[in-house]
Amino acid sequence: MVSTVRILVTGAAGFLGRHIARRFRDTGWRVTGFDVTGFDEPGVESSQGDLTEANSVDHMVAAHDVVAHVGAIGDVYLAGAEPTLAASVNVVGTANVIEAAVRHGTRVVYASTWEVYGEPRYQPIDEQHPTMPDHPYSITKLAGESLLLASSRLRQVPAIALRLGTAYGPGLRANSVFRLFIDRARNHEPITIQGDGSQGRQFTHAYDIARAFELAASSPLSGIAFNVVAPETVTIKELAERVVERYPTELTFGEPRPGDVPPALVSAERAKEELGWQPYMPFSEGLDDLITSLDRDSR
Repeated sequence: MVSTVRILVTGAAGFLGRHIARRFRDTGWRVTGFDVTGFDEPGVESSQGDLTEANSVDHMVAAHDVVAHVGAIGDVYLAGAEPTLAASVNVVGTANVIEAAVRHGTRVVYASTWEVYGEPRYQPIDEQHPTMPDHPYSITKLAGESLLLASSRLRQVPAIALRLGTAYGPGLRANSVFRLFIDRARNHEPITIQGDGSQGRQFTHAYDIARAFELAASSPLSGIAFNVVAPETVTIKELAERVVERYPTELTFGEPRPGDVPPALVSAERAKEELGWQPYMPFSEGLDDLITSLDRDSR
């Protein structure tokens, strides 16, 4: 990839956006980060703006060849508490990106989520599985994805949607299950699992997700959704037990969390065959990577 190719990363100040911006920077792209908050990342040009402001979005998209559209209300708790905000950013904001891409011939790679599938009807879930989300977060993310893929079909926007596994890695926000468990254990406070902890997740490291964005941005494919998930399933109880092994503390159980996504086995075979993507970070190494980064940052 030559350095003259310009990519705009929306949501670049966030956990996942920052990893994606770094990946493009490190592989030779000219990267601009677009976010409502200012941020400082060496080698990445920073631009402050709001996805819901169409003129601002259009101005930024016009100057770039590709958009990695990561910006969103990605906090499930916030989306549940403020669905109007989630709809404004995740749906209207995405529509603004799409309209700008139509005008300027810009390629779009969209951060969707595996949670768009809802209750599994069969497993492993492939991309042909029905999408029936029932939470404001996944509903609004599917709406943005649907708008993008429809625009690819009807208006020739070159676009790919990546249905991401539950992301983790250095820089993870403080209200994620990883950080809640790790931070409490490091402070010698008990860890509380909501429910029995049997719900499984295919936790997917941010490094692997960033590589999927790079492959999708460079691909000639368009109008397609890909599952981008690690193959290993880890239950919430197993995650808690691994944290307790590192920082001994009490493990307790509470009431199930309302609106929790049902466990499901998701297949990333299509991404492997058509994008050439497969994850390289085993969960045990990824968890050690996250804990080491938190220990380093606390010094």
